Amino acid sequence: MENEESDSDNLVSVGTKQRHDERDVDEAEQNPFTDPLARVRPSDYLRSRCPLCFGGEFPQESDGNKSATDRRGTLLVHIHAVFLPEQGLDAMEKYMDVLRAHKLPPKKTKTTQDNEEDHIEGGLCVPNSVLDGCESGFTASDERRAKASTQFFDDTALMALLCHHDIVLFLANMCSTGEKQHYVISLIEMLFQHLLLKCRLGILYDIGCQVERSCVKWGFLD
Repeated sequence: MENEESDSDNLVSVGTKQRHDERDVDEAEQNPFTDPLARVRPSDYLRSRCPLCFGGEFPQESDGNKSATDRRGTLLVHIHAVFLPEQGLDAMEKYMDVLRAHKLPPKKTKTTQDNEEDHIEGGLCVPNSVLDGCESGFTASDERRAKASTQFFDDTALMALLCHHDIVLFLANMCSTGEKQHYVISLIEMLFQHLLLKCRLGILYDIGCQVERSCVKWGFLD
């Protein structure tokens, strides 16, 4: 990944701080991502990845008649520059396990479950019955369901974060049998590191409803 020192002229002068969790957890179990820096524009890295999305400049070409849409495909970045470090992914998984352990929901009786079948949690837009049906109907939404064997493969899959123009921004190398949520949360947290503090971010994900439910329930992105 590119050195962010070139971004220094685009950062608002604020003191960097480590994100502290109010829960009584040790340093190793805190969010591995620090609070994002205050910026006046997206990072140089994002601007170089997709100038159309993040307002960067296109590479100069000898043919001045090419449109911006044609020129965006000429940018080449080595694939290793976009991978999230494995130790960061492991730290995020441990951090999310801590959040789940500190916010265990109370055990419900069958009567309570029946009464709350169509209850809408927090700021969600659909009732529990719909989310539960999605969770049971899609393989990707079940973290415990094995989709690949770790007996024969050290790496089981890749998870990518793409911009609106299908350009890879970040990649996570998956080493688990299931599609665990710490991969997508790590990708989103990494994107936050390169964006303005105040921005509206839209994410399309096949099981995005389950990720949103977990964020509301456990506070993963708080």
